[in-house]
Amino acid sequence: MSKSAIIIAFMLCSSVPLISIAEPLPYSQLDVKPLDPAKDIEIDLFISHWQESMPGYSHGSLVERDIFTRNEGDPMAPKRRGTVLTEVKRFSHAILGVNTSTIPVTLTDEQEIFYIESGSGVISSGGKTSLLYEGIGVLIPPGIEFTMTNTGDEQLSMYVIVEPIPEGFTPNREILVRDENVLPMYTSTGHWTHINKRLFRQEDGLAILVGMGPVWFDPMTMGQPHSHSEGVEEIWFSLKGDIHILLGKEMRKFPPGTAYKIPPDSKTPHSTINASNERVKTFWLMKNAKHTPEPYSQLDPNPYDPSTEPDIDMYIGHWMESSPRFTHGSLIERDVLTKCDGDPLKPPRKGAVLKYVNRFVHATLMEHHTTIPVTPTGEQELFYILTGTGILKSGEKIYELYPGITFLVPEGVEFTMTNTCDEPMTMYMVAEKAIEGFKPGNKIVIRDENTEPYHTSTAHWVNTNKWLIKKDEGLSDLELFLTVTIMPENFAQPHSHGEGVEEIWCTISGDVKFLLGKEIRDLPPGAAYMIPPDGKTPHANFNVSEKPAKFFYYGRGWNSPK
Repeated sequence: MSKSAIIIAFMLCSSVPLISIAEPLPYSQLDVKPLDPAKDIEIDLFISHWQESMPGYSHGSLVERDIFTRNEGDPMAPKRRGTVLTEVKRFSHAILGVNTSTIPVTLTDEQEIFYIESGSGVISSGGKTSLLYEGIGVLIPPGIEFTMTNTGDEQLSMYVIVEPIPEGFTPNREILVRDENVLPMYTSTGHWTHINKRLFRQEDGLAILVGMGPVWFDPMTMGQPHSHSEGVEEIWFSLKGDIHILLGKEMRKFPPGTAYKIPPDSKTPHSTINASNERVKTFWLMKNAKHTPEPYSQLDPNPYDPSTEPDIDMYIGHWMESSPRFTHGSLIERDVLTKCDGDPLKPPRKGAVLKYVNRFVHATLMEHHTTIPVTPTGEQELFYILTGTGILKSGEKIYELYPGITFLVPEGVEFTMTNTCDEPMTMYMVAEKAIEGFKPGNKIVIRDENTEPYHTSTAHWVNTNKWLIKKDEGLSDLELFLTVTIMPENFAQPHSHGEGVEEIWCTISGDVKFLLGKEIRDLPPGAAYMIPPDGKTPHANFNVSEKPAKFFYYGRGWNSPK
C-alpha cells in the first residue's frame, strides 16, 4: 500500500482510523476509499430487468424484451441503463404464447442460444424434434432452419443470447440441445462457492463466449469479490431466490429477471450473495480476455482451505452460550468473548480470542437492584446501556442511565449502579487493562449516544459512526469505543487486520450478516466476533434488510505497539 493510500485511509476516518495501518497482504482487502461518483462506476447503468423494456417481435411470433442492448460509445459510461453490450449482439427475455409457433427462421452471420426458463414446447430442425422445458439450452448456428412450438398450457419463456460470427469461425452443422438436469456439476468451489454446470463451452460450438451455464449458491454463501479487465464481457442473470449482488462498493437486490454486467475496468469487484435460508439459482455467460486486476479489486480467489485458514466460528460468540456469574455484588455477567492465553490464531475453544482486553460481557442488573461499591484495580471498565433505566453514583456525582448511555470508570474510581425501573437493565461491559505507564483519569467519563453527532457515514464505504469514547479521553489500551449503523441494503468494505490489532463487532439491533474470511454468518443481537489478526482474513458487515442495523464496537492496535 502506498504512503498516499495510507494517508487517504487515515483521513477517511478523521483523527481515529478504523483500519490497520500495516501493509495489507495481497487479496486481503478491497479499495478502502468511499464511493466517489466522479471516479467510480455508476453501477445501476449496468443492471437491468426485462420488464423495464418495451416488447418487440422476432421469429414471427416470439415476443422479446431487451435486457441489455449494444453500447456504441464509452463502455464505462453507458448513455442509458442497460446499453452495455460490447461483444454479445443481443441479450433479451422472450415468450412464446400458448398454441403458438414461430415461423421458419434461418440465421445469418450470427447464432442464437436459447435457455428455457419455464413452460414446455418443441424445437424442430432438419427433420429432428427436441423437447423444450425448464433447464434446456439450445445452440442454433447460422444457416440452419428451425421452428419452435409451444405445446403446453402456459407461455414458454426463455432467455435469448445472440453471438456474432467472427471471421474464421466454423459453426456447428446442426442444432445442439442440452439438458442441464442430466449434466454433471462442473465445480462447487469456483470463486469460493459457485456451484455450477457448463451448459455450453467453446468446444461445443460457441463463437465468442468461453462458456455459459446455471450457477447455484447454497444458503448463507457468497462468491469471491473480483473484477474484470477490458475485453471481458461477463453477464449474470437471476433465475430463482432472494439474491443480492455486490457491484463496486454498493449492494443491490437481484430478483429473478434481473441481469448485470461487470464493468470491465479492472477495478470494479462483483459478487453474488445468498444471505437467505434457501438455495438460489443464477445463470452466467462470459467472453474472456487476459485479466490484469487493479490493486485491491479482488479478494483471495482460492477456495476455503480448513488446513491453512482460520475456523471463523472460533472467533464468534454469543452471551447466551455462556454461564452466568455475579460481579459488583449483584451484576449478572455472561461472557460474549473470553481470554486467549495462547496463540490468538489458534483459539483453544470457541470465543476464547481476547488478548488485550480482560473481559467482554453482557451484564444484567435486575429490577430495583443496586451494585455494591466497586473500585476497578489493574483495569478500567466501559459500559454501554442497552435497556432499562437507572442511576450511576461516583463520589458526589449522580448520572442517569438509559439506553445509549456509555461510561468509562477509570482505575481507582469507586462507583455503584442502581436499577430504578420495573425491568432488567442490560448492558455490554468491556474491562480493559491498565497498561504499564498509563495514568488513569480521576472521574467517570460519560457520553449520551442519543445526543452525539455522527462523525462519518463513509468509513469502510458505509459505516455511519458515533465515536463515544476515544483514546485521548481516558482509554488505556483501546483506541476507540463507538457505535456503528449500517443502513439498509449496504455492504461495508472487506478488509483484514494484522498482528496486534484486536477489533470486536457486536450487534445491538437489526438483521445483520457478515463476511469473515470466505464465509458469511448471521450476527444476531447479542452475538459478537473478532477479526483473526493474521493480515489476510477479510471481514465486512452487511445489511440486506429494510431497517438500519446497529453495532457496538471497540478496537485497539492500529497505532499501538504490538
